Amino acid sequence: MSSSEASGDRLRAIETALLASRRYAAIAPVTIRRVAGKALLAAQGDVPDAIKRTKRGLHEIYGAYLPGSAPHYESMLRRLRAAIDGGGERAVLDSINSAMAVHASTRERLPYLGRFYAEIFRRVPAPATIRDLACGFNPLAVPLMPLSAPVTYLASDIDTRLVEFIGEALTALGTAHRVEVVDLIGQQVTERADLTLLMKTVPCLERQQAGAGWDLIDSVNSPTIVLTFPTKSLGQRSKGMFQTYSSEAEKRMSERSWQVERVEIPNELIYVVRK
Repeated sequence: MSSSEASGDRLRAIETALLASRRYAAIAPVTIRRVAGKALLAAQGDVPDAIKRTKRGLHEIYGAYLPGSAPHYESMLRRLRAAIDGGGERAVLDSINSAMAVHASTRERLPYLGRFYAEIFRRVPAPATIRDLACGFNPLAVPLMPLSAPVTYLASDIDTRLVEFIGEALTALGTAHRVEVVDLIGQQVTERADLTLLMKTVPCLERQQAGAGWDLIDSVNSPTIVLTFPTKSLGQRSKGMFQTYSSEAEKRMSERSWQVERVEIPNELIYVVRK
């Protein structure tokens, strides 16, 4: 057996182990393969060590944001549909808030959600299409977005179960949409959208591959992009994150001929970019 064949067998063994894991089985195979490949190199071909390294890598970009057990997507959908069918606007918003609280990234934004979208949409032209990259539970906030006309919502993430849930939820909410599973490092996003949202995603991409976040922003086919950065960790510690991310982002954007507006809310730094 050649060394490349042996390496391929080891990589498949790691992928099989991860796909059999309840915690990581929903992640896009292309993401598992990408993270596993780096882990196998770092482990010098040791498969058990590479499996552990792959799980740690996937935890950093995925698992840390979700509860210990898989979200109960069916029950969330039932509650949302029941609220839409007869619970009234307050019940719909309550069901949306409850679902968004499942994911750490959207949970910490909930107290400021109305202000968050008001600040964004008063600074951007009315979009007909919104692309939400690494969307998480963000698309559920469509009813809270001050939109002047119906939109088509293009949502993508590496979580196959989440993407399916978001598609069904947007159908229930009556929002035209298309959802797909996309790995932002392993796959290109080239379709045009009027507005692209990239929420707290650049640091995560940069940790995985230096330059990946900014390469993505350069390639995005949208006249307007909203970038956000966390200013506190998941444990609500600042760790100098505001200064680190704002300095790097503003340095990068100064190298490009973009118009940029900066907005701050608790826990999050927002940049509205016009290319």
